[in-house]
Amino acid sequence: MHPLLTTLKSTLTRPQSWLSTRTTPSPITITLTTLTTILLPLLYSNYRTYLSYGPGGAPYNLLGWFGVTFLLYPFGRNMTSTTVYEKKIANGETQSYLSEDTVDMLNALKKEKRPAVGPHYVPQRQIGEFAGEEVKKHLDEQFYALAEQNPQLVKIADSRLETHAGAIFLATEELANRNETTRQLNGECVHVHRLKDYSLHMVLAPADCKKVFDAGWGQRHGFSGVKIPRALMGGKLIELPSEYVLVYAPRTKEEVTLVLGLTKASLRYLTGEEVQ
Repeated sequence: MHPLLTTLKSTLTRPQSWLSTRTTPSPITITLTTLTTILLPLLYSNYRTYLSYGPGGAPYNLLGWFGVTFLLYPFGRNMTSTTVYEKKIANGETQSYLSEDTVDMLNALKKEKRPAVGPHYVPQRQIGEFAGEEVKKHLDEQFYALAEQNPQLVKIADSRLETHAGAIFLATEELANRNETTRQLNGECVHVHRLKDYSLHMVLAPADCKKVFDAGWGQRHGFSGVKIPRALMGGKLIELPSEYVLVYAPRTKEEVTLVLGLTKASLRYLTGEEVQ
C-alpha cells in the first residue's frame, strides 16, 4: 500500500487520538483567518474592477494589478484640488487658451456631480455615464478631423502612454522639444480611451485646468506632477506634468463640441500657435 494511504488509514482508525491532540487556535491564527475572510473578497472585487477598464498603461494581468494597487499607490496625489494651478496662476501663468465659445459652453454644461472614476491610478478610467455608439463615432470623426486640419502642427500616432489609444502628437521635433512639458510627454498632447469609456487625457494650461475642474469636467491624473522611480517601472521614467488631466467622456454631440474645444485649447497651449 502507498505510504500516503497507510498514513491516512492509520489516522482515520484513531479518531480519539487525533481529537485529543487538537489545540485551541491562537489569537494570531484567528486574526489572520478573519482578515483573510474579509480581505480576499475585497481584493478579488478590486482586481475585477481593474480588468474591467481593458488594457491600459499597466500590464493587463495579476502582476499589473498588484503593482498598481500596492507598489505605485503611495505615489498618488489628490486629483481634484486646484491648489497647484492657483499657485502657478499667482506666479504669472494666467493665460487661458480656451475660446469664448468653449468657456460659455463649459459654464452651460457644468456638472453638478463628477462621474465615477475607477480607484486605480493606472489605467485611469471613468466607470459610469458612458456615451452611446453614435456619440463615440462622432468624437472619433471630430478628433481625427482636427489633426488633419492642422498638419503643420500635429499628427496622429499610437499613444506612448496608453495601450490601444490613438493620440494627437506634436508634428515636429522642434515642437516636441519646445519646453519642459512637451519634452516630458515626448510630444504627446491628447489621447482618447477608445476601448470603453471614451474619456480623454490631455494637457491644459494651469488657468484652463482650474476652469475645467471648477466646472466638474475633469480631474488630474493621480501621478500628475510626480516622478515615479525607474525601479518600479522596469527602468522606464514616468514623469507627468501637473497639467496632465483626465477630461470626462462626452455623452451627447453638444458635449463632443465642448471636448473638442478643450482639445483645441490643449493644442494651442502646447504649440504656441492658433489651431483651426
